[in-house]
Amino acid sequence: MEFCPNFISVDDDPVEWARAREAEGYPVISVADHISAPQPHPHCWVTATAFAMATEKTRVLTAFSNNLFRSPVEFAHAALALQRVSNGRAEAGLGAGWAEPEITGMGWEFPSNRDRAGSYIEAMQIARALLDTGKCMFKGEYYDIDIPLIGPLVEPPPLVASSAGPRTLRGVAPVADRIEIMAFSMTAGPGDVGFLPDVISAYGEDDLKARVDLARTVAPDTPLGFLALVGAGDDPALAARSEAMGDGMFSGFIGPTERVAENLFRLGELGIHRVQIAPSTPDTLSNLAPLLNG
Repeated sequence: MEFCPNFISVDDDPVEWARAREAEGYPVISVADHISAPQPHPHCWVTATAFAMATEKTRVLTAFSNNLFRSPVEFAHAALALQRVSNGRAEAGLGAGWAEPEITGMGWEFPSNRDRAGSYIEAMQIARALLDTGKCMFKGEYYDIDIPLIGPLVEPPPLVASSAGPRTLRGVAPVADRIEIMAFSMTAGPGDVGFLPDVISAYGEDDLKARVDLARTVAPDTPLGFLALVGAGDDPALAARSEAMGDGMFSGFIGPTERVAENLFRLGELGIHRVQIAPSTPDTLSNLAPLLNG
């Protein structure tokens, strides 16, 4: 089991942050792909490249490149380049996209759930072909692709999918090297960023077990990941935040460091191979590092 810190800050130096995580022993680090929701984010691919250049051993994951405003061709092209500059330490994570306000804010129409899932499944198939062969001819409901060759032609990085529902899970399983299970459906409407406590407060172990069981029916051997919203330490504000999460599983990821670490390792017993950590306090990752990476 391994743990992957997620970087979302436009204020922190990505080079210093990546070096600190490598020094703490985290085997993989990630960066999200948003523009303005739920808050301003650093550019995914620029930041991932900075991570790669700043570290020596740590793997670099895009978690997840946003299919709502990036072509799967651009995604694959960038992933191959990141694989080269990282000396084979890249992981190419592609997600369906979910934050409606940032899409409509760009002047684009936010697609229906059906179209968002359908285009994502097709995009994963296109990305798989491009990463493996450098070329793709594809004609589907959402994409008409004819790419004779892209580069660099290197050992392809693992293709990582993000799934919040049964349809996407079944659709991406045949082409994904790793699948991250989302605990909440990313169907954010205006004013809803998808990470509010009332969205996840009721999510429990039984819900995760059901999703893991489904994943095992369609992808028996594919490693599974999980995104945890985490706050670890003695900050008094964490107790209130944990209480706001209700009685669900996520409340156990906020609070005293040892208890949080125990609950994160508990995910391994439920079938999760990697936990992506979205930290809610500046010292969360440093506090957890000796317990998670020992």
